[in-house]
Amino acid sequence: MIEGKFVGVDISGNSIEVAVRPSGELWTAEAGEDGVAQIADRLLGLRPELVVLEAYGRFELSVAATLATMGLPFALIPPRNIRDFARAIGRAIRSNEHQAGLLAQFAELVHPDPYPLPADVVRQLHDLRARRRELAEMLTSERIRLKSASPAVLREVQTHIQFVERALKVNSEHFNRAIRFGRVIA
Repeated sequence: MIEGKFVGVDISGNSIEVAVRPSGELWTAEAGEDGVAQIADRLLGLRPELVVLEAYGRFELSVAATLATMGLPFALIPPRNIRDFARAIGRAIRSNEHQAGLLAQFAELVHPDPYPLPADVVRQLHDLRARRRELAEMLTSERIRLKSASPAVLREVQTHIQFVERALKVNSEHFNRAIRFGRVIA
C-alpha cells in the first residue's frame, strides 16, 4: 500500500510552518510571496494527498491560491472544526506551537474533501499570480530608482510607487476573492 502524505500549513505572523504526516517532517519559511513559492515548490515535489489550512480569511487565501495554481489538493478548514478536533484528541488547549502538526493530523485522520475550483478560476489565479510578480518587480525597481532619483524625476517616481502599491493591493483582493468564492472575479 502506498502511504499518503498529509500536510498542515499554519501561517502566523512572519512565518509559515509546514508539517507532513505521517513522516513528521516540519519546516518553516518566511511569510510573503517568496516563502509561499518556496513551500509550494517543495510540496509539489512531495505530491501530498491533501494540504490543510485553517480558514481565517487572511494570508492563507494567498497560499491556497498558489497551491491551486500548482495543482495541489487543499482544504480550507474553519477554525472551529480545528478546535473541536484538538479537543477530541486531547489537545483542548491549543497553542500556536506546531499548529501545522495538528492541521496535518486533522488531514490524515478526517480526510476532508479538497476545495473544488473550476478550471477558469485556476486560470484566473495563474494570471493574477503572474501579474503580481510583475508588479512586485516594478515596485522593487522604482524603490531602487527612488534612492538615486534627481529632483526632476523624484515626484514622478514617488507617484508611480503609490500607483503600483495600489495595483498590488487590488491584485491581492482579486486573488483572495477568487479563491474564497471559487469563481472568476471581473
